[in-house]
Amino acid sequence: MLVEMKKIRKAFGEVVALNDVDFSIEKGRIHGLLGENGAGKTTLMNILYGYYQMDRGEITFEGQPVRIHSPQDAIRLGIGMVHQLSTLVPEFTAVENIILGTEGQKLSFSIGGQRQSIQKLCEEIGLSFPLQVKVRELPAGIKQKIEIIRALYRGARLIILDEPTTFLVESEFEQLLKSVKKLIDQGITVIFITHKIREVLKSCDIVTVLRKGNIEGQIDRTEMDREKLVKMMFIEKDIKVTESALPRVQLPPCTRSESPVLSVRDLAVEAGEKGVGVNKVSFDLYGGEILGVASVSGNGVKELVGALIHPSRVKGGDVRVKGESIRGLSTLEVFARGVFFTPEERVQEGILTEGTIKENVILGHHGEKRFLRHNLFINWEEAAKATRKTIDEYRVYTPGEDFLIKRLSGGNIQKVIIGRAFVGPICLLVTHNPTIGLDISSVEFIFQKLVDVRNHGDAVLWVNDDLDELMMLSDRIAVMHKGELKGIFQRDQFDKYQIGLAMIGA
Repeated sequence: MLVEMKKIRKAFGEVVALNDVDFSIEKGRIHGLLGENGAGKTTLMNILYGYYQMDRGEITFEGQPVRIHSPQDAIRLGIGMVHQLSTLVPEFTAVENIILGTEGQKLSFSIGGQRQSIQKLCEEIGLSFPLQVKVRELPAGIKQKIEIIRALYRGARLIILDEPTTFLVESEFEQLLKSVKKLIDQGITVIFITHKIREVLKSCDIVTVLRKGNIEGQIDRTEMDREKLVKMMFIEKDIKVTESALPRVQLPPCTRSESPVLSVRDLAVEAGEKGVGVNKVSFDLYGGEILGVASVSGNGVKELVGALIHPSRVKGGDVRVKGESIRGLSTLEVFARGVFFTPEERVQEGILTEGTIKENVILGHHGEKRFLRHNLFINWEEAAKATRKTIDEYRVYTPGEDFLIKRLSGGNIQKVIIGRAFVGPICLLVTHNPTIGLDISSVEFIFQKLVDVRNHGDAVLWVNDDLDELMMLSDRIAVMHKGELKGIFQRDQFDKYQIGLAMIGA
């Protein structure tokens, strides 16, 4: 065995994240670590990488007992970790990020020489990206590649990929998988943390399932199937899955409102930092329907969504909600009209990182009368009541509403953000990749929420990088490319190949 972790226990206050877990890793394999949100997957790997210290237990590496007190200890052993959220320095180039921290390890140091070494490493693994472009200008898929090369450059023989596909589209996942298999061919071992069963079935040689801080079981590739993995993850639930391992949710026939809830006419928005602008986009969204928006990252979708929630960004055209223009309104004034938004980047845009769950649940609702005393002070009793309801309904793993949100797992943070949207009445839900970081049970719950909004006669604008999800629940799919609307597909016209071609401008 390359690594053996025995009787690992870790608690955060009253929350037991890992309960005497035994986990072992064989050399030269892709080992999946599967489990629902809050199961303990990332916590276990953060202990192996030295970010967390275990309360008790022991670790052996290549048969020798080791104490890993920090990531530096892990790196010296040959362990690298690629985190779910990028740890790269935005203002540095790819080369500068890769060599950062290694400068003092070499007697003579030349950036030009290191660039050649990095280029050779990229070619060997089959990962290509611009070495001299600042990281802030690069999409998530490229950042993932840089992180992997950085780990290899530091001598990693074991690479931990923590939810590596969270911000990747299908084609980027396929490219990542090819590169991972090349790593295996070169003797590198990979741990693949995920909650997506279809990714395990496609990529892993063996999978260990964690459930509520305990090992539920381990399955070799020859024995894997969707139903077995779902049952191990969710013993007490009966979840039906599709061929693409998505939860099945019934979509009744669409009954559209007579007039649109959202009307966008000749919308123009300036380019954002990481994308292109929006150029004369027009469409209508009716009550009683889900309009999916498909696009490759960096093609104007983020700018489109931003203009709906922050109308000050609109440079031309008009946006109307239930017939009234929202140009010039503040975000809170937009929310007051029954529009709510769940952002793609949950940590940077979706939460107050130093706030409690309670403070985050009422964010955006804090101007509503029910959460105010004397129209001035926040009514924290009402806020706590709404938060407890959200925690219960969305199954957020937490000791209580006053727990710091930054201490939750990524999936549980996402649940809080989604739940917050439904604290008040909605006529239009604008949601960007709402199932990112969620396990199949939580995805099923979110799917049902979107369908409930639609069935209630309200409207959903659903931006999603996952075309399988969009095709499953959308009544229509709009495709964006280079800031322009390339077409809208009706449900009976859905064809993954044709929509994919439109997404790349073909």
